[in-house]
Amino acid sequence: MLHNERVPSLAALVDAADGALAPVTPFPPARIISGVHVSELAAPGRYLAGGELLLTTGIPLTGHDGDAAYVASLAAHDVGALGLGLGEGWDAPPPGFAARCADAGVALFVVPDGVPFLAVSRALMTLERRLERDAGLRAASAHTRLAEAATGDEPRPAIARAIAEAVGGWAAWVPASRHDGAALLHPPALAGMLPAVIADVEASLRRSGAAAASFASHGSVAVAFPVMTGGRMGGALVIGSGRPLSRADRQLALTAVALLRMVTAPAGAASPVEWVARLALDGETAAARSLARAGGVALPRMVRVAVTGVDGEPHPLSAVEDGMRLALLDVDDVSEAGAVSAPVPLDEAPAAASRAIALWRSADGTGAVTERPRRVELWLDALDGSPGLRDAVRAHLSSSQRMEQTARMLGVHRNTVRQRIAAAERVMGVPLTDPDVAAELWLALRVSR
Repeated sequence: MLHNERVPSLAALVDAADGALAPVTPFPPARIISGVHVSELAAPGRYLAGGELLLTTGIPLTGHDGDAAYVASLAAHDVGALGLGLGEGWDAPPPGFAARCADAGVALFVVPDGVPFLAVSRALMTLERRLERDAGLRAASAHTRLAEAATGDEPRPAIARAIAEAVGGWAAWVPASRHDGAALLHPPALAGMLPAVIADVEASLRRSGAAAASFASHGSVAVAFPVMTGGRMGGALVIGSGRPLSRADRQLALTAVALLRMVTAPAGAASPVEWVARLALDGETAAARSLARAGGVALPRMVRVAVTGVDGEPHPLSAVEDGMRLALLDVDDVSEAGAVSAPVPLDEAPAAASRAIALWRSADGTGAVTERPRRVELWLDALDGSPGLRDAVRAHLSSSQRMEQTARMLGVHRNTVRQRIAAAERVMGVPLTDPDVAAELWLALRVSR
């Protein structure tokens, strides 16, 4: 299942800390840790959002009954755990302190003498990056399984099975007519629900014309997504689970809908390669990549969108739309006719296509016209001359432009970070404090890794 895969648990953090956190009391291994906070205040609760691992050298502690109020305050503010650094004020937890923590439900750890609190913070950051990477790999695997299901002999049952297994629930295909296949539900053990699901789709989706509809079905939260083909509703994909669908679940559902749209289209409507192009141009990037992997289609990470007439030799990775042929070119490909966009990441192909279409319609029809490079490409070119500046800008934007956190990520002093960021702004000619600049540059840096 794809939910909660990017959130670090207390057990995972203890393991990642590699001895920097030693448990004193029993702790809930699945407890979610939202961050690491260091405070020597007697009442730090007002600065906590809940779920943090609080680190202290024990300055607020007395070793007497007054420590009970400190522990109670932490419990009231839902602290994820408490870490006591040894060696400065205390060589071991104060008498009775561990029992007070256990009674209040606050997990107590010690940070051994000589281990910096920064080691714990870095362990959490490393863990978060690893979880994000692993979640991405699992999501990619789930998208690939969907694409493989779509290319099989019975794609609709296979797609329903793949999405049901990915979200840990059930999935149903409800066709608009008998020409769109038979209604089905996976797993088969729940097939008795199908008549009620069909009725719910009829009541909540077909009659309303909504882009999606939610309803309760047999104790599950169900979401129905319409599958549109040729301007009509060919059917609906319904996904149910005992919990609300996560963002990753919904992205996977959109991929499944896009693939169902492909298999529900009239026979001969498009080849698999054309469907890859069509999905990418429609903004269904995950589905396009998954189908390309399953079908052995080479799909560039960075593309140019070329717009020409429908006559002539078609580009293999292209689709016809409103009397125009839209093709996805590698950034180094050359077009001798039509309009060509500037290089963009694949997920920006729809916007690039819109610009290329406007350019094509305004051209005089002689030769090829090419869109001028976007300003972000010029910024990246300026940073390419110094990998250190590029890494500094990426880390700085990743840390929401917090100097201290950027310095920790890069393993340098914060003054070095200031110097590198200032140098990067000089070569780019724009300030990172401009939110539009920061947003454009961050997206470009993420796809250009």
